[in-house]
Amino acid sequence: MRLAGEHDISTRHGVHLAFQRVRENPRVIVDLTGLSYVDSTAIHELYRAESRALALAGKLVIVARNQRMIRLLSIAGLTARTQIVDSLAAATALMGES
Repeated sequence: MRLAGEHDISTRHGVHLAFQRVRENPRVIVDLTGLSYVDSTAIHELYRAESRALALAGKLVIVARNQRMIRLLSIAGLTARTQIVDSLAAATALMGES
């Protein structure tokens, strides 16, 4: 799935619905390369998706290139169990390793 633009409390419902569509998929790639802003509501949805994927014996891989975004995800604790890569090809390769 791909998140682009700005996501904050005003787009919370749309982000939640996007994650609901992949809820039962244990292997999820989230592309954040087109994301310019994110607040805690979207990060919370990422955390929930990560937890759900792990509960289904799967994994979540995040594609991000922006160092500020990567730092924010790290501060939020998403890098402890979730790998962040810089390309969709790298994310796809990681999914193939499982």
